[in-house]
Amino acid sequence: MNEPLVEFRSVSIERTGQNVLEHVSLEIFRNEIVTVIGLNGAGKTTLLKAMLGIYKPTRGKIILRTKKIGYVPQKLQFDRTIPFSVLELLRMYSGKGADVVFQKSQEIQAEKLLEKKVGELSGGELQRVLLVNALLADPELLLLDEATSGIDVRGEQQFYTLIQQLHQTYRMAIVMVSHDIHTVFAQASRVFCLNRTLCCHGAPQDVSQNPEFVKLFGSYLAPYKHDSHD
Repeated sequence: MNEPLVEFRSVSIERTGQNVLEHVSLEIFRNEIVTVIGLNGAGKTTLLKAMLGIYKPTRGKIILRTKKIGYVPQKLQFDRTIPFSVLELLRMYSGKGADVVFQKSQEIQAEKLLEKKVGELSGGELQRVLLVNALLADPELLLLDEATSGIDVRGEQQFYTLIQQLHQTYRMAIVMVSHDIHTVFAQASRVFCLNRTLCCHGAPQDVSQNPEFVKLFGSYLAPYKHDSHD
């Protein structure tokens, strides 16, 4: 039986007196790429942080069948004057040896960043380092929260190509949160459309024609259809 890696059973999460997720039920299986889309305030980041155990359900139940989770946040605030190199920081954070850090960095063409000071990294370089850090957990589930935020178009395309390569190599489940509907629809095997509750979900071509999706993202629908016929 193909059990889900992640199950949300009618999950609601309340923060500061407001429901940020309401009665969300979903399943994520091993070896699939899932995209979570929604407007600002829809609860996308909350959904990921619930998978990480940072936010607990007010109602409902979350079942995780793995503890090996990698996470790449939307942005990372840190003191850019810290004197550590990327290699030193990754070793301290992960507890892994230099050889393991180097091998994981090689896999995503980030090994040349290891000797750089953390404060010298560009936005795209920092995202690669965060991805290396996530891979050091040997994840069965990789969570990407707007991981291309602050990266230019060329860097964004390279990042998504890299994610596809990692998926093929590790056969992990990947959950991507993004505003870039055109790109993520092309990447995902399934799409979850979130607006505090789960509006619709399914294969990209099915979600793109769902009335709930059209209501939220109607202006994006025509370009997506055109791209899918190329």
